[in-house]
Amino acid sequence: MDISPAHQTAVEEATRVPALHARLALLQQTDEQSTDRASIAIFGGTRPSPGGTPASGPIVTMLMTANAGAVDEQLYQLALDAPLEGQNTGAAPDTGTIPAWARIYNPAGGWWADVSVSVEGDGGEIQMVATGTEGDPAEPVVRLFNGAFARLTSALFQG
Repeated sequence: MDISPAHQTAVEEATRVPALHARLALLQQTDEQSTDRASIAIFGGTRPSPGGTPASGPIVTMLMTANAGAVDEQLYQLALDAPLEGQNTGAAPDTGTIPAWARIYNPAGGWWADVSVSVEGDGGEIQMVATGTEGDPAEPVVRLFNGAFARLTSALFQG
């Protein structure tokens, strides 16, 4: 079936909110007896193909709450419960590591999504506050060091 642009827009609009609820359901803990939680693992280096094996272990992993978040039906957003925090354990020992991408896992440890990580204001799906500059003082970077904590104060996904 070929549909008109108006028809396509109507279909997309009608499915936005249910799709957001379906996405959230994949992140929520379903067994009240379980301690398994969805998580966000932040990596340095090159992002693999979607769902592919990372070249190295994560710099930091942050566990989500059992409910994971909520859907804002008016703004068409999935907002994860925040803040999320974890201690950096996988950075380069001497120099730290610049985060480049993150993988979001469901409570069973399965792949949910891969997202970009950038300095705040640079457009990444996860944005982190700059910790310094690298070479050019006009180029702020985030560099994570072992033993320190990484914190996400907001995580929104537009639907």
